[in-house]
Amino acid sequence: MKRLLLPVLLGLALSVSAAEKGEEGAPPKANSADVRKEAGETVDAATAKARQERDEFVVKAKKELAELNKKMAELKNKAKKLSGEAKAKLDRQIQNLEPELKAAEQKLADLKSATGEKWEELKAGVSGAIDRLKQSIKKTREGER
Repeated sequence: MKRLLLPVLLGLALSVSAAEKGEEGAPPKANSADVRKEAGETVDAATAKARQERDEFVVKAKKELAELNKKMAELKNKAKKLSGEAKAKLDRQIQNLEPELKAAEQKLADLKSATGEKWEELKAGVSGAIDRLKQSIKKTREGER
């Protein structure tokens, strides 16, 4: 009987010890206020990250548009120096480019105040408008060489 009692007592002691450790090692129970606070902090962090990403994109797009405006000015100066059919052709091409430039600038202005899913949609629109304008200016400049 003593032989049986010792293993039973040892097993009982180990299981009580394990149960106590399980309670201590378990994460604390969260109440609804804690959950709301943590969720709010997560949303705030995501919003801040999105705002930073938007601001960085706006700075990049502004630089690209400034460069494209500079190239447009170069084309206009070049057109002033030309005459005849070459001048008329370049003037027409510049006139066709100006609405593209205005559209890209407007999309960027809209993007500055956008949030959430609308921001992603407008970001794609701005990128596309800038890319199209770059290609159009490139073709115009190559056609004049």
